[in-house]
Amino acid sequence: MQLEDARLARALVRVLQEPGLTSGEATGWLDVVAEALDGGGPGPVPVWAFNTFATLQSLHLHLTRGIADEGLPPHAEAVATRVAELLRLPYYWLA
Repeated sequence: MQLEDARLARALVRVLQEPGLTSGEATGWLDVVAEALDGGGPGPVPVWAFNTFATLQSLHLHLTRGIADEGLPPHAEAVATRVAELLRLPYYWLA
């Protein structure tokens, strides 16, 4: 088990902890992810999309639970909400 998605999520959380980062900057990069995933439909998922969803799942967990001794980034709730919206693409049953 390599946990690449979890390690990438941790790195993203550390970037989101950057002082002075605005809410728009903290969530804006997810627009690029949304555009890349736009137009996907039923059927086999490309490897890059699968890896993206795995990383988003890990990121959501990191943003809602925090990182030991580091806590949550200032815009964790906004980013987690946006990530959850993207995760509803493959997981339509999420609340």
